[in-house]
Amino acid sequence: MNLSLYLDRNTWIHQLDARTKVLAVLGLFLLSLLYDDPPSLGVLFIVVTLGSANAHVLENIKKIWPILLLLFLYSALLWPFFVEGQAILLQWSSIVITSEGVLFGLAMGIRLNVMVISGLLLLSTTRLEDFTSGLQRFGVPSSMGFAFSLAFRWVPTLLGSSGVIVQAQRSRGLDLSKGTLVEKIRAYAPLVVPLIGHTLRQTNFLAMALESKGFSPERRRHAYHQSRMGLRDYGVVLITMLCVMVSCWLRIKGIRL
Repeated sequence: MNLSLYLDRNTWIHQLDARTKVLAVLGLFLLSLLYDDPPSLGVLFIVVTLGSANAHVLENIKKIWPILLLLFLYSALLWPFFVEGQAILLQWSSIVITSEGVLFGLAMGIRLNVMVISGLLLLSTTRLEDFTSGLQRFGVPSSMGFAFSLAFRWVPTLLGSSGVIVQAQRSRGLDLSKGTLVEKIRAYAPLVVPLIGHTLRQTNFLAMALESKGFSPERRRHAYHQSRMGLRDYGVVLITMLCVMVSCWLRIKGIRL
């Protein structure tokens, strides 16, 4: 079971340096935090969606579309109850829903989707080794870079192992689809012990492998291949910086698009 998010495609986004993509995603995060209106955030959503389509990684977004939809609906439905405004749309007892609250809820839903898709675009177009190397070249300690690398590798591995355990238990007659919610939760109990045992065993194997290779987080690591930023990378970074600076200036001046 391959649960890796990286998709090997021959696109210009894949060919960008990992540092460029990290800076671009951070820029998208900042832009999404600077704006709180649906039209502006909608433009960012279109940008990241078009970027994902251009990189041919929409299949990863399709895998998580229920999560994106739930994030949007939760924000759009909950925020109007907590944001005050002048234009009242609905009032019932002490509950007041305003147009400002509705617009803010829509904006927060779009913001969450922009952040999730931006991060997914980064992981779908960047090899884990390049991502870790890029972080270290930014000055991130090698131990922290290794922790990021291990987390991104370990989580899909555990998810794959859990899928294998579920299939094995189903072959023994375990039914996870019948019964009430409480009964379904209880049905997952036989899966916990094998998963914990498998995790502990794999962790021990990993520690032995690292020790046998003389791994030490304190030692400076040298990459086999050092990527270099080209004109396209500098262009993407420059455009990202200009967009962030202009947005900050508009925010300070109180100018809304």
